[in-house]
Amino acid sequence: MHRLLPLLLLLLSLNGCTYLVTVSGDLDAYLDRWVVQQEYGKALAALSHIKPEHPDYPQLMRKREAILLKAEQYQKETVAQAAELVRQGQWEQALNRYDQALSRLPDSSMLQSGRARLEQQQAARLTELELEQLIARGEGLLQLLPVYVTRATVDPRSWRAQRELRATREEAEFIAAELARLGRAALERKEMAAARRSLPLALRLNPTNDIKRANQELLQRLGPPAAPTPKDSVKPTREDEIRELLQRYAQAYSHKDWAEAQRLLALLELQSSPPEELPQLRSELNAEVAEAVNRHTEHGIVLYSNGKYEQALAAWRKAQQLAPDNERVRAHIERAERVLEKLRSLQEKKGGE
Repeated sequence: MHRLLPLLLLLLSLNGCTYLVTVSGDLDAYLDRWVVQQEYGKALAALSHIKPEHPDYPQLMRKREAILLKAEQYQKETVAQAAELVRQGQWEQALNRYDQALSRLPDSSMLQSGRARLEQQQAARLTELELEQLIARGEGLLQLLPVYVTRATVDPRSWRAQRELRATREEAEFIAAELARLGRAALERKEMAAARRSLPLALRLNPTNDIKRANQELLQRLGPPAAPTPKDSVKPTREDEIRELLQRYAQAYSHKDWAEAQRLLALLELQSSPPEELPQLRSELNAEVAEAVNRHTEHGIVLYSNGKYEQALAAWRKAQQLAPDNERVRAHIERAERVLEKLRSLQEKKGGE
């Protein structure tokens, strides 16, 4: 009885659970059962309460050493199995594997560290997938935007065309902001590949000052291009890229495609060694853009005063495309949209009657 009483008290308090033990109970039997069930935490917790004065203390300590070896092997197997599950893309099974093992060995630092690493892997992979999604959407928008702009220009009286153009532009701004956020985070982590994929695309979607600064930082981090090796001599150099940008800019300028000229000039400004004529090009382009914005704005005012609200809205949207931050143009657009919305509501009411 003097052997069974401590066991009874131990099992009644173990892990906050109540274990019913008869007076004929045997600790060895419980230990063997827990080991078979891989409940190593319970077995080790039970043995931790055994005092040196216990008559079976040496035998129980030998059993404890054997259980510790089994527990260590179990932990290693869990880590290896979870890693293999991740390689197979079975993330849920890997997480469940750790959860099951930690329920059996809650104090295991090996399992806790492995679970934390798995969560870090999961977070990193989710970030990669988020970037892939944004890049796919951004590249698609680059192809869609010109189509929506042309459609709204060809059919300026179509409210649907104007609404879809506005929605597409807003989506492009959102995607650009998210790409810039991930790109800046990649720069902080010194993940240059991710930054190179996200920041230039963000610039093409919405060349705000903030995104321009992020791209400038990217170029500074990348540093000057390495000297070409004989193998790379046929590849385009940074000077070749600048030359090509200048040629494309000149073509856009000659065709009065001011939006494309603005985009190309922004890319030239981000180069580590911008061309010497850049300030003059910027001054000339700013003058042309200001004149075009003013022309579209005044044309819209005339149309609006004649009751041609949809044509006026189309003219002001052309101005906004060239000067997104122009508050005067924005106010005109908001006023025209309110008027058109009221007119449509009235038409719907009349149609209902």
